[in-house]
Amino acid sequence: MKNKKVAFVTGASRGIGRAIACALGSSGFSIAVNYNNSTDEAKITEKMLNEIGCNSLLMKGDVSDRKVVIQMTKDIFEWGGNINVLVNNAGILEQKDFFSLTDNDWNESINVNLNSAFICTQETSKLMNKGSSITNITSIGGQIGGPKAPHYSAAKGALITFTKSSAKLLAPKGIRVNAVSPGFIETEMFSHILKTQALEKNEVESTIPLQRIGTPNEVADAVEFLSSSRASYITGQVININGGAFI
Repeated sequence: MKNKKVAFVTGASRGIGRAIACALGSSGFSIAVNYNNSTDEAKITEKMLNEIGCNSLLMKGDVSDRKVVIQMTKDIFEWGGNINVLVNNAGILEQKDFFSLTDNDWNESINVNLNSAFICTQETSKLMNKGSSITNITSIGGQIGGPKAPHYSAAKGALITFTKSSAKLLAPKGIRVNAVSPGFIETEMFSHILKTQALEKNEVESTIPLQRIGTPNEVADAVEFLSSSRASYITGQVININGGAFI
């Protein structure tokens, strides 16, 4: 198994993370599937990867905890012999009224949505070789501001800037760093937003120039491209997957 192409995908138990894991698995990567709580969902991802003939390794752990990440990256490297791709996808979103946000809400959002990417990027890049790549999953909320989730928007906006900074910092090592910024995507998170905000799907679609919600696979395809040699001269960029909702 060693000396194969290895991708480490955080938050890969479901939704966009699962789609990314499967897209990379289909393109020849062995996948380290990280998850924190959703064990049953992670096993479904593992099964899907096995069905396409992809080697996979389940990695349970909180990627905002540096000690956990250090051990995780060592285990992945020992398992696969390489870490060629990192996808920082782990994230949380809970919409709240601004004046109802607590310090804990704010700190948790920054920790999971931003600090985890910093820690994983720092620790994983130590083990990466020239030609490796990192993709951060940010959000349209980090570009236009989210009135229902300012803590999430702040973290995702900072993640965009961190992407640009780390692209410059890691370029001498031949490591590319980019971001993918989804708009409204058909996931459990999106369904939760509709429910909590008492919105209908067609109300959201009417605000999008392409008049539809995106799919996890459409995000995953962009990540797969950025992780491939076809994107060998692309770094420090933000690819928008939002149907024209933000241009």
